[in-house]
Amino acid sequence: MTELEKNDKSTEISSKQELTIWVFISFAMGDIFVQLFIYLISVRTFDFYENEIGLATGIIAIGFVIFALWNMINDPIVGFLADKPRSFWRKYGKRLPWVVSGGIGTSLAFMLIFAVPDLDPKADWLIIFIWLLVSICLFDTLFTMFDTNYTALIPDKFRTDEKRLRLASFQVGLGIFGTVLAVVVSPMFIVYGDRSSFLNMAIVIGIIGIVLVILQIYGIHEDKAMIETYYEKYNKTEKVKFTKVLKVAVKQRSFIALLIVYMFYQTTVSLLLGSIPYLVRFILKEDAIVESYILLGYIVAGLISVPIWGKIALKKGNNKKIFMIGGLLFGIGTIPFLFINSVVGSVIIAIILGVGMIGFWLMLNPIISDVIDEAIAESGIRQEGLYMGVRTFFGRIAIMLQAIIFALVHIFTGFEPGSATQSPTAIIGLRIQMGLIPVIVMVIGVLVFWKLYDLTPEKKQIIRKKLEELNI
Repeated sequence: MTELEKNDKSTEISSKQELTIWVFISFAMGDIFVQLFIYLISVRTFDFYENEIGLATGIIAIGFVIFALWNMINDPIVGFLADKPRSFWRKYGKRLPWVVSGGIGTSLAFMLIFAVPDLDPKADWLIIFIWLLVSICLFDTLFTMFDTNYTALIPDKFRTDEKRLRLASFQVGLGIFGTVLAVVVSPMFIVYGDRSSFLNMAIVIGIIGIVLVILQIYGIHEDKAMIETYYEKYNKTEKVKFTKVLKVAVKQRSFIALLIVYMFYQTTVSLLLGSIPYLVRFILKEDAIVESYILLGYIVAGLISVPIWGKIALKKGNNKKIFMIGGLLFGIGTIPFLFINSVVGSVIIAIILGVGMIGFWLMLNPIISDVIDEAIAESGIRQEGLYMGVRTFFGRIAIMLQAIIFALVHIFTGFEPGSATQSPTAIIGLRIQMGLIPVIVMVIGVLVFWKLYDLTPEKKQIIRKKLEELNI
């Protein structure tokens, strides 16, 4: 029996809902949804407004900075509000109404981002800027409602390492499928130079998003026992102010480590995926469909490596070590984009990146759950929503950092928005934003995590026993 199995045997706290394979699959549909929209927002938004609309690079970057400031308010507050059970939808559960309404709203808001009025980007830049800002802020608010509550269900519904790793395997596999959907479906509708094709793509993706939310309802269903426990514990627990809970959260060493590495990981992903259209357009000089070939190499390699990483994680019982190895492999794997010039070479690099990314991604939710367990054991209060809201905020900072990095690189290297060709200096800038900056960002994130994160297998076992004593 492995160390992981021993810990689970002695500390298991089970939900009364039977966790069949269909519960795992339906629940993990949320990762198809999340990865579908994260990919498309990261890859398509900046490219669309810069190269299709022709809006100035600096103006787009300012929009994303304001968007990030909105996130500073929006994400933690949504998480905090979601932690409070609502009596008027009690029969549906604490989280389900947030997930369903947020998911459908996200799907509709995504269409709005690409439904830009046909205006002159120079004369009417302010109207286009406001459209960009309002649409992405609306999208993010609704996405936060979905993602915060979906993820917050994990530590409460799946109470042991074994269940969490099993769920993580489904989430990674289906999350990869979500990226496949984005990678395969979006280029089928997109034609470089035809802005209306982007709206067609957004409508199709929005419909797919709504279908995914409906399919997820069975898995995120909270049984009567879970619902009654929410309300019973909430009514008995001393009410805590938002600012007080937030202060406690940001003082937690393991949580700070997670936030930093998560932010740097999302920044690396945003830089890498957001650069793919630029790689295909300006370096490889191919059609949009070539994006699919490159990213399918990334995805297929990752999918194949899921069971390998899963077995290693179960055998070692050390989430931190696997997490760091995957993160380093993912970061270092971006370096060859500094000099690659062929589609085949790009696919090979993508394969290496896919394997590293899965090692990191597979351990992400188990580590988040461990961090939340520690917080609950210390405070005696379930505040998963707030923690997920803060985590979501740090993830969104990555979109702002991507926009700022893209803007600085493009401005200083003479990139011409809307132009079909770019200067040699601009091409060097595109290689830097894809091959050099991502590895620096990811390695720094992993090193900070290594230094700060202190949840060892032994400490986790003590935390689980305390949770069992608290019966929450």
